[in-house]
Amino acid sequence: MKKLSILFLCLLATVATQAQTSAKAKERVAEIRKLYAEAKERMAYNDQEEYPAVTNMETTWYYMAPGAGPIKHYVKYYLNTIETDEGEILGQTCYFVSDSYNSGARKIYEEYLLDEDTGKLVFAYTYEENGDDTTNEGRYYYYKNGSLAHKDEKANPEWGVTLSEDYAKQKAANLYEAMKLTTNF
Repeated sequence: MKKLSILFLCLLATVATQAQTSAKAKERVAEIRKLYAEAKERMAYNDQEEYPAVTNMETTWYYMAPGAGPIKHYVKYYLNTIETDEGEILGQTCYFVSDSYNSGARKIYEEYLLDEDTGKLVFAYTYEENGDDTTNEGRYYYYKNGSLAHKDEKANPEWGVTLSEDYAKQKAANLYEAMKLTTNF
């Protein structure tokens, strides 16, 4: 009877912890969705043709990949300029990066929402069109400490998703570092 009671208490503690984590994750996802909507608004403003933003940076590169053929990457960075009250530019921070490329018959589009202060990944999204007319989609939400809060994947079981939560963190860090090297900030 004692063993059964202890087992029941452990199970109850696990369920209670899971419920708290789930509520915390839902709160974080809602917070990230709001940040994402705000970033998309800023991006739409920055992309206006009448007032082109000086804080966008685009890069394209081409290379050959064994088994996939020629690949074209198009990366777009959205940046904020940091200025003093007198208008002196101190640097730039990146808040959003998009990356689109092909890999053989697959077309892949990825988005990375970054924390403007730290450059750490907040949210990653990937969309893939496979060569067989199927699609894969993944959304990854992160806590401020870098751990995964929630993920939502819809994948063709034959192909699977290209982006995983760990790969997304590494790729976002690499793209952020590339931006810093290019802009000298």
